[in-house]
Amino acid sequence: MDAQVTYPDPLPESQERTFAGEVAVVIPAFHEARTIASLVTRALAYVDLVIVVDDGSRDRTAELAREAGARVLLHERRMGKAAALRSGFGYALGLGAEAVISLDGDGQHNPDEIPRLLRLTRYYPGALLMGARLKDSELAPRARKRANQVADFWISWAAGTPLLDTQCGFRLYPRPLLERFARGQELGSGFVFESAILIEAVRAGFGVVALPIHSLYQPDARPSHFRPVWDITLITLMVSIKLLQRGLMPLGLWRSLTRVAAVGSTLE
Repeated sequence: MDAQVTYPDPLPESQERTFAGEVAVVIPAFHEARTIASLVTRALAYVDLVIVVDDGSRDRTAELAREAGARVLLHERRMGKAAALRSGFGYALGLGAEAVISLDGDGQHNPDEIPRLLRLTRYYPGALLMGARLKDSELAPRARKRANQVADFWISWAAGTPLLDTQCGFRLYPRPLLERFARGQELGSGFVFESAILIEAVRAGFGVVALPIHSLYQPDARPSHFRPVWDITLITLMVSIKLLQRGLMPLGLWRSLTRVAAVGSTLE
């Protein structure tokens, strides 16, 4: 176990929530006391296990998440979103999860869309499923939308296939993909990790399918931890290195511009 991560003690057998070993939800959280309890409660309506990774918060995030029914992992200091996801993924895999759904802790993703993601696994078993904020997209701040479009272009090029909304953290990761890529540090830190794992998933032969979801941008929401200029610069640098390692992948660029992105339907 990582000395910088505090893991929850096992509950007495009489209080232990039964976990079917199928799907767990992981929520990385930093100062999310305003939203975390609601997210946990709503997610637990659809899955048996919600794991909140408190990334060094100094507010009541951990306390409120635990009271709402989550298992809480504590980082002694802030280590970044990638480290929080890795901690949560590793813990979920250790408990036998066959897939892990990630949700951001700021309320930007609606837990009530989890059943749609789960239904999509019937049509695309073994694929990485990701939310794409295509509904009500006009609600997105203009700077965020432009930054996401830049990231989509570069990541699609490096993956060699068009990908939608690559910066959305609402995803379903199958166990084999997490076992292969999510435990080490080679995919980078911060927001780079979620971009890099998309590229490596496609290169390794995992399907990546987008599920259209609603854009949720509340006027009173806390400022995003995503820094459009800085984080997109880091993502672009990561992608540039991957492209240079493969001779700039002109065929990958062609495919990303001429193919149609895989978009799943849950027949609603």
